[in-house]
Amino acid sequence: MSQQDTLNGVPFSLEMIIKGMPEHAYIFSKEGKLLTWNKNIEILLEYSAKELKNKFVTELICKDDKDRVANKFIELIVDGDDKERVIEYCIQTKYGRIIPCLAMRSVVIVAGVEYMAGILININEIHNDKNELKGRITKMNLLKSQLQDYFNKIERLNQAKIELQENHFINSKEFNNILINNLPGIFYLCEKVDNKFYIKRWNNNFETKLGYSKNELLNMQPYQTFTNQKEYAKVEKAIQQIFTTGSAQVTAIFNTKDGRPIPYLFDGYLLEDNGKTYFMGIGMDLSYQILLEKKQKLQEQEKLKSTELLESNERELITTALERSKTSKVIEAALKNIDKLLVKHIGTDLYNELVGIQNKLKTQSTEQDNWEIFRLRFTKVHKNFFINLKETHPTLSKSELKFCAYLRIHLSSHQISSVLNITNEGIKKSRYRIRKKLELESIDSLEDYIAQF
Repeated sequence: MSQQDTLNGVPFSLEMIIKGMPEHAYIFSKEGKLLTWNKNIEILLEYSAKELKNKFVTELICKDDKDRVANKFIELIVDGDDKERVIEYCIQTKYGRIIPCLAMRSVVIVAGVEYMAGILININEIHNDKNELKGRITKMNLLKSQLQDYFNKIERLNQAKIELQENHFINSKEFNNILINNLPGIFYLCEKVDNKFYIKRWNNNFETKLGYSKNELLNMQPYQTFTNQKEYAKVEKAIQQIFTTGSAQVTAIFNTKDGRPIPYLFDGYLLEDNGKTYFMGIGMDLSYQILLEKKQKLQEQEKLKSTELLESNERELITTALERSKTSKVIEAALKNIDKLLVKHIGTDLYNELVGIQNKLKTQSTEQDNWEIFRLRFTKVHKNFFINLKETHPTLSKSELKFCAYLRIHLSSHQISSVLNITNEGIKKSRYRIRKKLELESIDSLEDYIAQF
């Protein structure tokens, strides 16, 4: 495999398809070292690409799960990849968050080298929906099958490419038509005459996929298959590189005879025989990879919209909570002033009017303190928060659940003190009791833990 074929120690095509996958996808070596991954992995683990480089998979798994996951990995290496390899375990992010995940791992072989492909599902995102979880696992299996099928083709392509380079099958008597016609991509061989290049050999895929006949292809010049001058400029530069360095790789839009554009990854190699100069290569259709990348971008956009909507809803919740607090304090101050006035106007008509106003304010104060108003709005934003938190920690009281809800929308201690009308000392005691019931260590963040629900 040439230097141009690899990126970060991983075949270029494998690197590209992993980055385009919609799930959390990554590749690691048999030794467990991370080789490549997509953006979803960085977001989930809260690490930058630079920080993940040279990390081992075991560094990201929770301590209690490491031995069990390692044993499953050994089974995968020993038994091969003929069984479903789904395993549930917890990962630990850069900032200490614990996230339960389902992982599927497969052996992918490219150019005779074994790589481990992993796909993760964040169980926290499933929201206890078994049907959704089942659907995601089915989708993972499909992605796994597509990935393995794609790289089986890559393996065949690489093996064929090695044979072509080693054997120099140039003239028609020696050229192995069976070999090149079994390639998964398109094969081409161009002869250099002065400063021009002419197609001399090709495989059946060149004809069937691109729609040209044998007569049309013989002695055709490469630029004729690129209607876009910008695209051919890239190809022309790569061809020149072949004759200076011996090989080149380029991605360009190839046009079929009827004008359909198809993205291809082209590999080209220098070849000389009987005093003639050639370059030959293989092109792989990137449509599937680009489709995955588009799907991933769409998912990222949808996720961004969801995040923005969540943040907007949480801002409304914060406003609701703080307004209730302000209104309650205004009413409380008004009631105290009325009490003073009542003492001065006992037995007068004003006294009766003041009592009426006082009763209305007390009623309104009771309504403002109604927890249900806030709770109903809160559950529209965080649907299963109270259910999941109570199931996991059944000893939490109603007041402690309230406190946790305010933490979930990122209210500060000062704001919670104002909303619940308790002192700073009371806030500290409440936090201490809740941390104890949640069994958190001193280094654990209460806010980060609550945010998982």
